[in-house]
Amino acid sequence: MITPRFISDLLGAPMAAVVQAEAIAARATADFIKEVGFSNGGDATSSDYGTVRNISFTYNRVNPDGTSQNASITVPLLTIIPIPSLRVAEAEIEFDLALTQPDIHTNGGGSSSSGNQIFDLRNQLKLKGILAKKPVPNAPATSTTANMTVKIKLAQAEPTLGMVQLLNILDGAKKE
Repeated sequence: MITPRFISDLLGAPMAAVVQAEAIAARATADFIKEVGFSNGGDATSSDYGTVRNISFTYNRVNPDGTSQNASITVPLLTIIPIPSLRVAEAEIEFDLALTQPDIHTNGGGSSSSGNQIFDLRNQLKLKGILAKKPVPNAPATSTTANMTVKIKLAQAEPTLGMVQLLNILDGAKKE
């Protein structure tokens, strides 16, 4: 038998999984940069990435006067290879729920001092449900459960003003 769960848990779990997946992808990108782009100056857990790994090329360059000469160029390896970097730009989660039973939590206490029961958090109605099949249209109802289609659309949040300012400070410190 499937145990009904709070709808807040059923809605929150896929969103938390998306955030966790993005964190795993970001960590994989950081590990790639550390392993490929730097000669490790410390142990694997060190925050010191070591020295930038460069790659040098020697090639024959033709001068404007028609003569040729050997030339070389050295560039960081990370500038010429693609860095695997993924982020969740948008996630769409859609599923059907069968509402099973309400669960009223009473936290005790007297009546609300404001008289407004909408914001009274002492008595909270929390719905329970289970994942369900999409109901068949025009089918006779055979149970007392109600179905609900849930569609959640997530998008990447813009960085906060504080984060932008911190990145600008770090960028300015790098140039000094």
